[in-house]
Amino acid sequence: MKKFSVSVLASVLLLAGCSSVVSPTPVSDAEKLEDLRTTIAEGAECSELTPLFALIAENSDEFPSAQGEMINIGCTYVGAERTDSELSSVAPGSPWLGVPGERVTPSTTCTDSAKVAAAETDVTKADPLIIATLDHCETVSEWMSALELHPEVMGMMQGYIPQLIDLESVCYANVESAVCTDALEMGLAVGP
Repeated sequence: MKKFSVSVLASVLLLAGCSSVVSPTPVSDAEKLEDLRTTIAEGAECSELTPLFALIAENSDEFPSAQGEMINIGCTYVGAERTDSELSSVAPGSPWLGVPGERVTPSTTCTDSAKVAAAETDVTKADPLIIATLDHCETVSEWMSALELHPEVMGMMQGYIPQLIDLESVCYANVESAVCTDALEMGLAVGP
């Protein structure tokens, strides 16, 4: 029987052990997205979620969904704090974060206006189209319902949950529009 020196045996064992470390089974972006969603559901804070989000390739099909998941809970920048439970407590039972109301079927005028605004990718050209939705939709519930159907109006992806910041950002300079007047009457602080 041939004897091996301790150093040769150690090298063989080291190489055998490293082979499983060197070539692990790659984790797909779909699995990374699922891990992110599970961790969000468990109540993790933004500081714990940001590294999981960063693992998902920006050019992957899963990236827009992952980005939407992070936006939905307020994790929009490094150091952010989750806001989803706070916003949900402002308007319990609402389908939107921080905005009371209920889903309605938007009028044809409201829907068409939202579709036009959603289709415009040039920010400069989109701004007046977004403002137009505030009068083509008549109430907060109608506008939020249209935004939920067409989140691209505000530059978001499908799956985005509309929230108070959407109203705040469009109403600040447009408080006299139908939707913003309704928001102010509801007691939402959306004006200057």
